[in-house]
Amino acid sequence: MPKIILGLEISDDAITAVQVKGDPKRYQVTGCDRVEIEGNDGFDDAMKSLLDRIGHANDICITAIPGEEASYRNLQMPFRDTKKIRQTLPFEIEQMLPFPIEEMVLDFTVNKRSGHSEILAVSVKKSLISKYLEQINSQGIDPDILDIRGVPVVSWLLRQEGTPEDGIYIEINEKMATMALYLKRRVVLIRTFALNGLSIPPTIPGIGNGKKTDTRTPVQFKSNLLSLCAMVENTIHAFASQKNETVRPKRIFFTGTSALNPETEGLLSRFFKIPAEHINLGRDKRVHMDEDISENWNPALMNGALALALRDSRHGQGFNFRKDEFEIKKQHSGLKKEIRRSVILFLVILVFVAVDLGVDYYFMEKRNRMLDHKITEVFKQTFPEVKRIVDPLQQLKVKLSEAKRSAVSHPGMKGAGKVLDILKDISQRVPGSLNVHIIRMVIDPDTVRITGYTDTFNTVDNIKNGLESSVFFSHATISSANLDRTGKRVKFEIKLQRAQ
Repeated sequence: MPKIILGLEISDDAITAVQVKGDPKRYQVTGCDRVEIEGNDGFDDAMKSLLDRIGHANDICITAIPGEEASYRNLQMPFRDTKKIRQTLPFEIEQMLPFPIEEMVLDFTVNKRSGHSEILAVSVKKSLISKYLEQINSQGIDPDILDIRGVPVVSWLLRQEGTPEDGIYIEINEKMATMALYLKRRVVLIRTFALNGLSIPPTIPGIGNGKKTDTRTPVQFKSNLLSLCAMVENTIHAFASQKNETVRPKRIFFTGTSALNPETEGLLSRFFKIPAEHINLGRDKRVHMDEDISENWNPALMNGALALALRDSRHGQGFNFRKDEFEIKKQHSGLKKEIRRSVILFLVILVFVAVDLGVDYYFMEKRNRMLDHKITEVFKQTFPEVKRIVDPLQQLKVKLSEAKRSAVSHPGMKGAGKVLDILKDISQRVPGSLNVHIIRMVIDPDTVRITGYTDTFNTVDNIKNGLESSVFFSHATISSANLDRTGKRVKFEIKLQRAQ
């Protein structure tokens, strides 16, 4: 039986929903709509209004977290096995996060496998996921999948014929923009940018019912959009420099409210010197809309919600943060068949238990006594100051928990200063007038290593001298300073010894 799937996209100012019915070969859009959120407490009213229009009967709901709420890291792992990557990722990424790893939910995609694996890891705070789900659950919706906004659209793009191997996707709204770079049909970079407001036409179906007024001039729109383009270009250039690779996207795909402005396509194409294309998921050959539905369809505003509804968990490169304590407990089908199998299995186990009960009991008791003795010995060696031992296993767990809380109070750090304090101090001690571009910074328990480019060797000395006077560092050393390939820039590395 075809399933009814609801794609739900939530932003700060509006909720967009697209409902489809079908399977991966053919989808029928049964409803699409967008409702603005009025005021700080308008979410519940907007959601209720939207569901009344779309319908409450859905087999599956898929939604997404705003891209700016996630943290992205490009990592190399020394093995190819996905299970090993998942097991070791928390230890690898812990040093890079400003929050304890216990407060985060992680997911990743593998971009390249050779002798090692190159992955794109994404982390989101558990508190944000909890708040997000609680808000949606209050309306009787429990989403099956929780992705990152924009990623399902890119996954859809990469499944389409004619999509080039390398390209850029960008969703441009009035206040935020999300950019994704894909190479060889794998998403390798995701970034979000805060905007100073981008104009849209004064009356747009589905946005405020014609109440929104555009107060920005075409000149302001062009200036703001070109500023965004410059940020995207610089981000891609920094990524390519760090990877020591040449990145040449063949096309830029765009969507979002600013796609409604007719100037957007030309400005993007001229700036990046590649073709720009406005995405319209409604043109997917698998998607069908009746005339009354298509009249309400607005690709710039609804592409994201439709991409969520079309998201195929078996393919693509999506993320899902319904895991760990947020994982959905699925009900098993074929209950009678499972009960029959369980009864048979129980009888077989019961026979073996009855035969071996005496022998098993003896060896288990002997093993337990031996383990109790070993645990007591380990406890005495580890904590000789404890004289009264009642329950060594429980006491050991308590001691380990205390040690762990002490160790993670400043994740991955020891010595003076928190990560944010150190970053603030470094920022203040490197004058803004210096021509400096930092490409890499590694903070570990003993040292801080800074790698970047500047104009002269004297500037490197000035940076080193400025940082050396910080209370966070005992001394600074210039590990390397060499001209780059062009001979016009100096690539340097400064090692800072952290104060204890």
